[in-house]
Amino acid sequence: MTRDLIKYIIQIPIYVLIQVLVLNEILFLSYINPYLYIILIIVLPYKTPKWFLIIYAFLLGFCIDIFSGTLGMHSFATVLIAFCKNSIAKITIPHNIVEEGDELIMQKIGSKAFLTFTFIMTLIHLSTLFFLEHLNIEFKMLFKILISAITTTILISITQLFFFKK
Repeated sequence: MTRDLIKYIIQIPIYVLIQVLVLNEILFLSYINPYLYIILIIVLPYKTPKWFLIIYAFLLGFCIDIFSGTLGMHSFATVLIAFCKNSIAKITIPHNIVEEGDELIMQKIGSKAFLTFTFIMTLIHLSTLFFLEHLNIEFKMLFKILISAITTTILISITQLFFFKK
């Protein structure tokens, strides 16, 4: 567990730099902004202690907030999905295939379960983030949430195919 803990902590600066220096500078069609960094919360093992998951999510979101100047919006959104993760996993992932220390990756849980789980987590994250950003709900914002969630899910799936091979 200590080796895994170090691995997850080392990944934070890598994904924060990718998000802040590359992905935050990309804005497709003035609506779509992919948020790849939430993959770190999504792939954490199902049996990750709740306290570690919440602290890890806060640290990840806080790092993004510092570099993006978003005053805790990413921290709140990442802590929320960390809090909801196990409940969503119970609904979307067949538990007879997941062992205690297994990461929730596409190759382990299957593409259908992974895509469903990732899309729901991404939808919650982006809904929270964009609502905190705009403080209102309108059609343009709902469209932005949906399109960004689809794009983020696709980007996370592509990352799974390249970096989490068997």
